[in-house]
Amino acid sequence: MSKLNDLPSAFTRFVAEPYTPTLGGVIHGLDLSKPLDDIAQKELKSALAKYQVIFFRDQTIAPEQQVAFTKIFGHVNEVKAFFPRLESHPEIEIVESTAERPNAANNWHADITWRENPPIGTSLYAQVLPATGGDTIWASLTQAYESLTPELQAYLETLTAVHTWEISRWTEYLLGKDKSGAALEQARAKYPPVEHPVVRVHPVTGKKILYVNPTFTSHIKGLTRSQSDGLLTQLFALVTVPEFQARWRWTEGSLAVWDNRSTQHYAVGDYFPQHRQLHRITFTADKAFD
Repeated sequence: MSKLNDLPSAFTRFVAEPYTPTLGGVIHGLDLSKPLDDIAQKELKSALAKYQVIFFRDQTIAPEQQVAFTKIFGHVNEVKAFFPRLESHPEIEIVESTAERPNAANNWHADITWRENPPIGTSLYAQVLPATGGDTIWASLTQAYESLTPELQAYLETLTAVHTWEISRWTEYLLGKDKSGAALEQARAKYPPVEHPVVRVHPVTGKKILYVNPTFTSHIKGLTRSQSDGLLTQLFALVTVPEFQARWRWTEGSLAVWDNRSTQHYAVGDYFPQHRQLHRITFTADKAFD
């Protein structure tokens, strides 16, 4: 994987407008329905490393074009989470809320950290939007880490945390889907808890990342439950600091790509019973971290 110093410092194929002083960049001048040359692809990967989440407006793309575009950033395979999939393109998950089935990931999380090798990023493309509401908020985990005292940073770097989907809403979802509990037991066998360092190093930027989230991090190894809960509560609160955040208002044709290692996100659930649907593709690397 290319290091940040090896990537171009200026962009020649598009203009990147900083979205907030902390994170986020709006990309202007690209039509994602058309193939992008090698330079544009390299510059987009550089922009993602720099801004942590990049945004595009006014794009009209078909599912196969979203898949092809997302492949710029990593491996795209059939998804391995619990969302329904687009039948014609199983790489695409349908993230949807309706009046009959309200559903929103209105909790802070990074995607699928309950895997040993989590996805390194995600592309999300608007399909159906409420008249108002339904924004998504991202928070920078590099900024969260850098806000801590050197003493606390050093201590956190000695710790390991356990991540599991079982503490999330997926347990309730699987029991609702199959009241016998068979689906839940199958998921438990297929996706057991995993361990990740509390502090990780981004393989491109070299920056340290606070790698815990309230949706999937259950506890810190080696601490009592009360000690673990107290420390995690302090760390989880950091993503709620407005100065570490970028809030995106979706519009027709908008698309976001984010680095799943250096950010967490929150889907604001303020629009029910309106309809909201987006197409999500996660992308991976052979190793998310070195």
